[in-house]
Amino acid sequence: MRTPFRITSATLDVLEAFLASREELHGFAVAKAAGKPTGSIYPILGRLEQAGWLDSHWEAENPTEGRPRRRFYFLTPTGAQEARTIVIERRGQLPTPAAAQPPRPKLAFGFLTRWAGAW
Repeated sequence: MRTPFRITSATLDVLEAFLASREELHGFAVAKAAGKPTGSIYPILGRLEQAGWLDSHWEAENPTEGRPRRRFYFLTPTGAQEARTIVIERRGQLPTPAAAQPPRPKLAFGFLTRWAGAW
């Protein structure tokens, strides 16, 4: 399959975040779900949007005080189809929807720390 951009592991993480979510995501939520810094997420979002895989819109309501307005992103029908194909091809399976996922362990200094509430 030919894609209009290079598919990196970070791009796969972003695509998985959208496939696992049942709603639109703002950039920080994508970064958090993908486990990547925002500085690497926004260029990926731009490439996906330019390719027609994502669409976006600005937050319609006024944001809470002290917070800038957010831009929400969502997969287009073509983007969803391409994302599913690529994720299955590269990672072997689709991500579990967010509602069904167990909590992720927290990272500290690059090492796994205790699961919340497990200790």
